[in-house]
Amino acid sequence: MTDWWMYHGNCEHTGLVEGSRIDVENVKELCLLHDVPLEGPVLSVPAVVGDFVYVGLANSWAAAGATGGQLLKISLTSGEPACKPFTWPIDPRDGDTHGFMGMGCTPAVATNPGDNKEYVFFSTFNGKLYCLHAEDLTQAWVTDLRNADPDHNQPVSNTADNGQPPAAGWSSPVVATDLGSVYVGIGEGENDALFGFVYCLNMSSGNVNWIYCTCLFKGDITGQPKVPNKPNHLPPAVVKGPLPSLFTRAPSDPPVRGCSVWSSIAYDKILGRVYCATGNPNPDGPLPTAGFSNGILALDALSGECRGFFQPHPKTSYRRTDQDVDFGGSPVVFERDGRRLVAAGCKNGGFFVLDAASMKLVRWRQLLPYYNDRRQIPTVDPHIGPSDQRYEPSVPNSYSNAEDEENYSGTYSTPAVHADMGRIFIGIGGNNYHNVKAGIDYSTTPFMRAMDWETLDDVWAMDNSDPRRYILPQPPMYRTPGEAALSSPAVVNDVVFCSTSKIALYAFHAWSGEPLWEDQLGEQTGGMSGGYGYCLGPAIAGDYVVVGALVFGKLGGGVLRIYKLP
Repeated sequence: MTDWWMYHGNCEHTGLVEGSRIDVENVKELCLLHDVPLEGPVLSVPAVVGDFVYVGLANSWAAAGATGGQLLKISLTSGEPACKPFTWPIDPRDGDTHGFMGMGCTPAVATNPGDNKEYVFFSTFNGKLYCLHAEDLTQAWVTDLRNADPDHNQPVSNTADNGQPPAAGWSSPVVATDLGSVYVGIGEGENDALFGFVYCLNMSSGNVNWIYCTCLFKGDITGQPKVPNKPNHLPPAVVKGPLPSLFTRAPSDPPVRGCSVWSSIAYDKILGRVYCATGNPNPDGPLPTAGFSNGILALDALSGECRGFFQPHPKTSYRRTDQDVDFGGSPVVFERDGRRLVAAGCKNGGFFVLDAASMKLVRWRQLLPYYNDRRQIPTVDPHIGPSDQRYEPSVPNSYSNAEDEENYSGTYSTPAVHADMGRIFIGIGGNNYHNVKAGIDYSTTPFMRAMDWETLDDVWAMDNSDPRRYILPQPPMYRTPGEAALSSPAVVNDVVFCSTSKIALYAFHAWSGEPLWEDQLGEQTGGMSGGYGYCLGPAIAGDYVVVGALVFGKLGGGVLRIYKLP
């Protein structure tokens, strides 16, 4: 079988599964093989390599004081731990802003060509990148990417003791074994004292090869930069004392901060580039925003030199008053008729396909629905003032279009691309714990779109309602209040899998949208609007489907399920 060895299955993050028997004829026979008890919640997609599942916990009861993380290696066939878990403590002050103390990324499991041994790489909420021996999960090395780590050629201290969120590692590492390099993002967009960085490290030693600051130093700081940053030029605020010869202290700090890389970085071996999706700047506002924010950044994989940057036009937002419009999902690299393309969805609701070499826009579409006459729908992406605490407030379009506010309805999903089928699948919807149309406006908005990759038009049959809706996928679509796919679909043969905030995992006929199979992993934990739970997507390898979640009622709030064809 083909391994699901890193986030979204491969370096290009296509989410396409190869070497599996799962199809529309047998997917209904998927059965639950193991319901694995965990001592903490899962906030990521597992990795599946060989006969094992590698999965991390966002909080581990096994850590001292239940503040820390854990990485587990579990047998696919038995559902039992294959070795002692790797556990690390985190000071509560050093955890993520949401109270998570462990990890929220997919581990990357790769063989190092230098010694032909297998290793596991993952980033954590306290800003560290770990490398473990895959055989027994013992530590090979760890590099601190939040605080200066001279032993690993890491001079940056991206810290600020100001009571605001610290820099954290949400980014799933991507491993380019042909280059012997690991790429990961570290930052924090909500802290006005911190910056965003992309790190390239040597996979054997953990030493830093190059660092790229995602906050623009100079030039046109809205939209396309005229003077891109140079690799290894660092803000004075993050470096103290003498620097290693590789690095240069910039004359001044960038005028904006934030611009974090939250998601996994995609690697294109053919072009020799990495593609990084960036988040909001600080201070923030509607598009266009300053620096390398709310966009897609292309860097040379070997040198870190900037190869281009794309930020959406304000007209691509569902409302021009949309702000905090991160690219929360990862870029995907694929090829069409000999042309390399990169695609990603934005929290403003836009989906974008770019030429991977030039970073020029090829085409785009808005994922959120309109009325059939192209009018905005008031209950989609509603905006209210910061002091308005009403639950599910009803506001007209005129108010939402005048009030700058976060777009809660767009996408955080990484698309799955099926080249042979010529289709793209992407989840829709944000978190499900706020008081403004949590998740999505479920009666008008599908939690996943199926699109033609040439036109980006919907490919599943639609009815004549206002707005138009997919016919065959309902139910489950358009049925459950707030049900959103804050997750990444995976496509295997003629089946597409998608998980949601219900917390459920579904399989649909990729050609027609017909529901084929589903399982509900648990109940939401409750929250400001009655729901709080995550299932970030499945990992699929061979006859196995593996998924983890944050649910209510389980020990530590976590669940891991392993399904298999008979």
